[in-house]
Amino acid sequence: MAVGSARPRFDAGQSGIWLILAAGFGFALLFLPDFRTFENLANILRQSAVLGLIAIGQTFVILLGMIDLSVGMIAGLVVVLSCWMLEIYPAMTLPVALAMVMLGMAIGVVNGSLVRWLKLHPLILTFGMLSVLQGLIFTFTDRSVGRASDPLKALANGEVFGLPLSAILLVVLVLVTQAILSRTRFGFHLLAAGGNPDSARKAGINAGRIQVAAFAIAGGFAAAGGLVLAGRLGTGYPLAGTGLELDSIVAVVLGGAALGGGRGSIVNTLAGVLALTLVSNLLNLFGISAFVQMFAKGAIVVVAILANQPRKAMR
Repeated sequence: MAVGSARPRFDAGQSGIWLILAAGFGFALLFLPDFRTFENLANILRQSAVLGLIAIGQTFVILLGMIDLSVGMIAGLVVVLSCWMLEIYPAMTLPVALAMVMLGMAIGVVNGSLVRWLKLHPLILTFGMLSVLQGLIFTFTDRSVGRASDPLKALANGEVFGLPLSAILLVVLVLVTQAILSRTRFGFHLLAAGGNPDSARKAGINAGRIQVAAFAIAGGFAAAGGLVLAGRLGTGYPLAGTGLELDSIVAVVLGGAALGGGRGSIVNTLAGVLALTLVSNLLNLFGISAFVQMFAKGAIVVVAILANQPRKAMR
């Protein structure tokens, strides 16, 4: 049975992203004085935290050869609901945060179950869920609502020994989820189901259950990203999650994951997140417009997909 890999390896499609990232950082540090300020570097790490959390969950889904387009709106819904509730009950940060993560996982279970039992294409199904969640957000409010609690703001903007707390949390979760993928039975089964579904079924792996679990994980991490985003924004902005689903897909692809499933790494996804954040930061420093930045992100994902294509064909 052909089984994919979750271990980082130094090749052009996977861990090579770390070499590209290092070259980009090195160039910016040498030639852009505004880039190498402590405030700017810390800001890059903070900006990476939200996308990084969402991209972790997206990686689990993409390793199955699927895509979840609803994660951005899950994060957006969490931003609105958490800020609304925390303005009323500011001392209930932990219960509200747990409830939001459970909500995200529940939405993921719905996505995964519909894909499993109704055999719906995940791209179409999650696009529909994106629209449903967006409708729910704007039915609830069409303007910023509520405010984040102080603990949530501290999580998003606080520092530990000079390092952003949210970035530390991201690194810890990256290491934990990478260990799950590369050292547990669940990770092995997920990679097997993504690399060769037919062989996985013949080996007794319940691919449907793995699908539901992967979408639940994606929903939970999207909700976690929404909580950090709420802390950064300080209020429940209804458009907060717009575009995060596409950015998360770009980050995972940049990390060398195969869109066909079976190959990828959470650690390399982190490199993809940092690369995207670096590009946005550099374009901002150069005063490039947001529209050009959208073009740049699109070009990056097209190049990354083309770079992945020959390897997928040779598997």
